[in-house]
Amino acid sequence: MGIWGRHRGVRGLAIVTKGWQQWRSINRPRPMAYRVPHPRRPEIAHHSRRQTFVARMAGVALIWVLVGIMAVVADRSAPPGHLPWKPLRIGDPVGIATRLKAARTGEDPEACRAALSAGGVEFKPAPEQVNGVCSVHDAVYLGFGIAALNPANTPLTCKEALAFTVWERQVVQPAAFGTLGQGVIAIPNFGSYACRQVIGSPDQKMSEHATANAIDVAGFTLADGTTISVANDWNDPGPKGRFLHEVRDGSCEVFLTTLSPDYNAEHHDHLHLDMGGWPMCA
Repeated sequence: MGIWGRHRGVRGLAIVTKGWQQWRSINRPRPMAYRVPHPRRPEIAHHSRRQTFVARMAGVALIWVLVGIMAVVADRSAPPGHLPWKPLRIGDPVGIATRLKAARTGEDPEACRAALSAGGVEFKPAPEQVNGVCSVHDAVYLGFGIAALNPANTPLTCKEALAFTVWERQVVQPAAFGTLGQGVIAIPNFGSYACRQVIGSPDQKMSEHATANAIDVAGFTLADGTTISVANDWNDPGPKGRFLHEVRDGSCEVFLTTLSPDYNAEHHDHLHLDMGGWPMCA
């Protein structure tokens, strides 16, 4: 190819490049220009505001449609324990909404008792007590249907009794069979009702025990008679210690407050489980 041929080739490439640039400038999407309201034409500003309002409402409607679709999908596929709008059932495995549902259901005496009955748990009303600022109201004694409380005459508010039943069914028994190879038949405890303040509280706050809204679990008795004690076995590196830590961790997903030997020296021999105050797990 001579000099003239190379010149024509370069010229042709330049023409093609220029044409491509012109095509891009014509077809490039342009940003929407901002409309400055005309002082003599207020309908322009009104029309702009109307368009903005319609766009916002359409966006809100779209968000709610997406939320509705997600709720339907979750309702059909997620475990009930994760769905706060579904009623609490003792037979459902513990989920992220279990604690909320237990607290909400427990606030309604009729719904609370209905949930216990539906779960196959026998109970009877505990007598009312009033002692100054302390009282036992809307409390029950738990009976057949869960591992026996020892002592048996341990009054619990219905909310506390409901949470305790869920914990026994969905945390304690699975942990016992999984870690120890057998079930729990009794749960020794240090009681529920005690008219006193929180031990060591600087503001003299009344304890949840003052209304029977808490229970102190001292240990567990297995089917073969073996006793697992919080005081003696909490630091055990074997199955007993693992079991105790597992039921403590599981209680944090059911009760509002869980205090163990890891919290302070006052709890070295029991698990404090209550359904009052702010959520706390220690």
